[in-house]
Amino acid sequence: MTPLLKNAARFHGHLGPWLVVGLRAGIYARRRFKCTPFQIRATIFCPPKPPVRCVIDGIQLGAGCTMGKGNIRHRTARRFCRIHFSAPPRRQLTLSVRPEVFNAMVNLPSDQVKQLALQVARMPLKRIFAVKPYLKPAV
Repeated sequence: MTPLLKNAARFHGHLGPWLVVGLRAGIYARRRFKCTPFQIRATIFCPPKPPVRCVIDGIQLGAGCTMGKGNIRHRTARRFCRIHFSAPPRRQLTLSVRPEVFNAMVNLPSDQVKQLALQVARMPLKRIFAVKPYLKPAV
């Protein structure tokens, strides 16, 4: 396990696939935007309870969005997980967890959680997410 995954597990309390999904999403957005944790904003659309909601902790660690800075929010969605990032000037990015990934992880037996988390950490990003980058139109 990498030091990044160890630190994430320590912060979150255990290593789970939804934590890793959020971590990977946040890291990807920060790299893509080349921004600081003070510039990026995240809105997470996902079910209101664990395990899916654990994606939020991963995003905090990967993107640096925090409740304290006020640059992260959660909106309830029942059967999907989508993460919307934005950063100046007018950059936006939406990462939607693919339905087959969502369904495989949502009712995972507890004895398979860590193993799947390590698999998700190695998966190509495009197998986890549908990625939609776009610019806001100029006002």
